[in-house]
Amino acid sequence: MSLNLFQSSMVRGADGRLYNVSAQGVAEIAEVQASTARNLVRSGDRSTFDAADHEAGRYSITPGA
Repeated sequence: MSLNLFQSSMVRGADGRLYNVSAQGVAEIAEVQASTARNLVRSGDRSTFDAADHEAGRYSITPGA
């Protein structure tokens, strides 16, 4: 499968960072003003976040139930 990009697109990653995607490649876009506030609310940065709970939740859905 091939993908041809003729324009650049901005995509927000799952980690909250902003990326510019173009035919030349992918580059992270620095967001100086919003980055400080966003870092405080990322789920991985919260003290109550447990990655094991997140992984367990991914497998709790049973199809056809």
